[in-house]
Amino acid sequence: MHMATNMDQSNNLVIGNGVTFKGTLNVPKKATIYGTVDGELTAEEIFIGQSGKITGKVTARSIEVEGELHQVIHCRDHLHIRATGKVSGKLEYSQIQIERGGEFRGEMQQVGAAPVYPPNSAAAAAAKPGANTPPATGATPTSPAANKDAST
Repeated sequence: MHMATNMDQSNNLVIGNGVTFKGTLNVPKKATIYGTVDGELTAEEIFIGQSGKITGKVTARSIEVEGELHQVIHCRDHLHIRATGKVSGKLEYSQIQIERGGEFRGEMQQVGAAPVYPPNSAAAAAAKPGANTPPATGATPTSPAANKDAST
């Protein structure tokens, strides 16, 4: 059993309080940061503790921030800024949650959710069901007679 536990932890990374790292990190699972990271960090999940600070380019599915996160942030799923968290820079996210006291400064863009098209664009017209779109393959166009039958 003990060996299995070690195997489960093998794809994770912890940067301890007082540790400084400069460079590029690729973490298959969870990166937990209590120290300072300057550079690029890619992980499935990122947790930044209150003493943690990341400056650079960060890419992850989910990010939880109690400390600081600055510069370029790509979050494919959920970004959670805790009450003590400070996030700044250019953010791409799918879902965001900011607790009272948490800070965000910079520009944010929602991605990964339903696409948002500018109004009156061809893409917006195509995205609306029934708006100038041909019937789906295999669907038969309804004739006026069929509509009359359906209403009775």
